[in-house]
Amino acid sequence: MTDTARCIAVDWGTTSLRATLLGSGGQALDRVARPKGILAVTDGDFAGELDAACGAWRQEHPDIAVLMSGMIGAQQGWVEAPYLEAPCDLEALIAAMITVPGDGTVRIMPGVRARTADGAPEIMRGEETQIGGVITANGVTEGLFCIPGTHSKWIRVRDGRIDDFATFMTGEVFAVLKDHSILGRLMEPEDTFDADTFIQGLERAREAGGLLHRLFSARTLGISNEMSKPGLASFLSGQLIGAEIMGARALYGGADTIQVLTTGAISEPYALAFNWANISTVTRDAEAAALAGLWAAAKHFSKS
Repeated sequence: MTDTARCIAVDWGTTSLRATLLGSGGQALDRVARPKGILAVTDGDFAGELDAACGAWRQEHPDIAVLMSGMIGAQQGWVEAPYLEAPCDLEALIAAMITVPGDGTVRIMPGVRARTADGAPEIMRGEETQIGGVITANGVTEGLFCIPGTHSKWIRVRDGRIDDFATFMTGEVFAVLKDHSILGRLMEPEDTFDADTFIQGLERAREAGGLLHRLFSARTLGISNEMSKPGLASFLSGQLIGAEIMGARALYGGADTIQVLTTGAISEPYALAFNWANISTVTRDAEAAALAGLWAAAKHFSKS
């Protein structure tokens, strides 16, 4: 290995662990991914799982910093990293990172908590690191961000700080309806994305009657043979993502350009949906954004 390893950046969520060995300039020297999210760790042995993922790196670099973000800092995670109240910036988050007891080289990023207009709490873990990464790496200090996912986040950034945000349970509702409701009975287990029926779902999201009424058409169109079964899941997805975008617009109005942080298969549906809604976007890689946020933490601790 020709470059000097500087830190291990770990994005540890509910369903997976991704670790990256970062070099002296923040570049990736090596990567590992495991389907061992916090809920899959046996008997709470997070130290053992971390060792299984990147123990070889830590043996080669005994004092290397391990900087983590995501659900690993939740109550169900390794060590709870308390939420910071919005508005807050990445510098404040880094300063509040929690050191894992018994291992002074491992630190966990806190999440962020905000309040909706009616006083209900909003929380995030992991997305704050991605937002901070875009702010520090790309200089985007104002505007609206969207991070699609199981729980999609829409975040308003002002003066380089997370000002407020809203959660839309789009991905989770889709999975529940497809796999555990009558709507999914006609859907094929391995549905591929169908852009045409997805757009039909987006259009359906605009119609009167509310989402609870409109969703049933994902069943009736299949029963009446007015939509092919392989396209029903994409139609359902279109309805949900369309409702998300319209809900976010109701909360935040029409932003000139939205920063969209995505990775993988979810990118195409959201790109189509934003185009359908005539919303200008700048798409950024969500994993790269998380690494940029953790790299900022690595530079901070190297000075202390």
